[in-house]
Amino acid sequence: MSACRLRLGSERPGLAGGIDRDGSRAAELLAAGFGSVEFGTVTPEAEPGRQPGVAVLAQRLAGLGRPPDHQNQVLIGIGLGLGQGAALTALAAHWLAGLKAAWPVADYLSFNLSAAAYRPLLAPEHAVLLADALATVARERQRLTADGRRHVALALKLPLEAQPLSTAAQMALAAGFDAVVAVLPQRPERLDWLQAWARRINGAAQLVAVGGMRTSADVRAALGAGASGIQVHSVFVEQGSACLPPLLAGLAAAHRAGLGAHGGS
Repeated sequence: MSACRLRLGSERPGLAGGIDRDGSRAAELLAAGFGSVEFGTVTPEAEPGRQPGVAVLAQRLAGLGRPPDHQNQVLIGIGLGLGQGAALTALAAHWLAGLKAAWPVADYLSFNLSAAAYRPLLAPEHAVLLADALATVARERQRLTADGRRHVALALKLPLEAQPLSTAAQMALAAGFDAVVAVLPQRPERLDWLQAWARRINGAAQLVAVGGMRTSADVRAALGAGASGIQVHSVFVEQGSACLPPLLAGLAAAHRAGLGAHGGS
């Protein structure tokens, strides 16, 4: 699945990570009507009382018995993070271990830098470490794709905190990531910032907006600012599948109006 074929949240909304970290709700969520469902964030090793680790989640998802050719079905995403208490210097090793464990079942992998625990990695002093981690997983993706003839898309999840495209996003694009997932803040400037990111990304990858997507108008505004797709979280927690009709209406209206960028080339 190359960037040009990845349509994360562009035709149907995607469900962001954080709802199900262990796969216990997988059958329910995959049948809810989303275009993609992201599980996690999980870490390479189990963390008792928090999450089971990537291997257990992947095993449960594999137990769903999806057919090999499921391109018209719901995309499965797995969010990957750094283990609790791990040194920041272990980032590349933890992401690499997570990628290998998730590879057999995931359609895309989301490397999470938006959660508070991971945001220190966005500091300038960690730029070399982060660039190495992104390049490491991109190289492993390339190797596994060549060996198994299966392509798993890579996404970097980031907070949208300012207008200039973040250094981390630029690194992800340079490494060949397929998508940047921007977590929008509850600030009036957020659509201006999203538009600035879209202009800089300029179709090199998908730009997926998450955060505050509740109504048809929210969706149209995000795609009008240049996002190519959307994900939701809180509105599903509150409303369940009843949240989908206005979101689908917003996507359809935006596409009729020619709004939204389409990532990839």
